Amino acid sequence: MDYDFFSDLYKDVYGVRPRGIQPTEQLIAELQAELDLQLAEDKADYLESIAIAISCGAKDKAQAIRWMDQWEYDMGGIAYAI
Repeated sequence: MDYDFFSDLYKDVYGVRPRGIQPTEQLIAELQAELDLQLAEDKADYLESIAIAISCGAKDKAQAIRWMDQWEYDMGGIAYAI
């Protein structure tokens, strides 16, 4: 089993590298399922943000995404200062 793959997958799910954990097929399947769930939640949140931007006046999806990108750029420094 490729430990680098397991380590990357574990970090994607939990945000840290695994220590003292031996990868098994079952553990990898569980990690992959959790990652799939997290990605689905992220996509749902993203689509909801687009809908909110449109409800606030964006004329279409492209403009909503531009607004979101600009807001993220403008707020980037503040998010870390809080």
